[in-house]
Amino acid sequence: MRPAIASHATATRSLGVVIGALMAGGIAFSAPANAEPFEVCPDGHEGVAEGRTTCAFAENVRSAYLNEPGPLYDAYSPVTGEMYAMQCQGGFTADLIGGAQVDSVRCVGGDDAVVILW
Repeated sequence: MRPAIASHATATRSLGVVIGALMAGGIAFSAPANAEPFEVCPDGHEGVAEGRTTCAFAENVRSAYLNEPGPLYDAYSPVTGEMYAMQCQGGFTADLIGGAQVDSVRCVGGDDAVVILW
């Protein structure tokens, strides 16, 4: 069973610990700057970096995250009709448009897409 996206462990784990553990396993992530605000998608479970992708794609990334072993996930883009590989990492504090913050999973990949899940 996959851990809950907004689990207490995910919400309290520091980004540095997650990055260190993943690097030890051969996967290296760079620590993202929390400078870009995310638009909240209509269903309230994902967000997208403005102008980089769509909420429809973000919903498919979330579905892949919940149903596939990770940290790499294949998600379908209804806009392009293509599948894209996304790399996801928990422990990310995202700034939302409007000033709120949310503890999330940050996924990057595809054609420069950035998606957050919670």
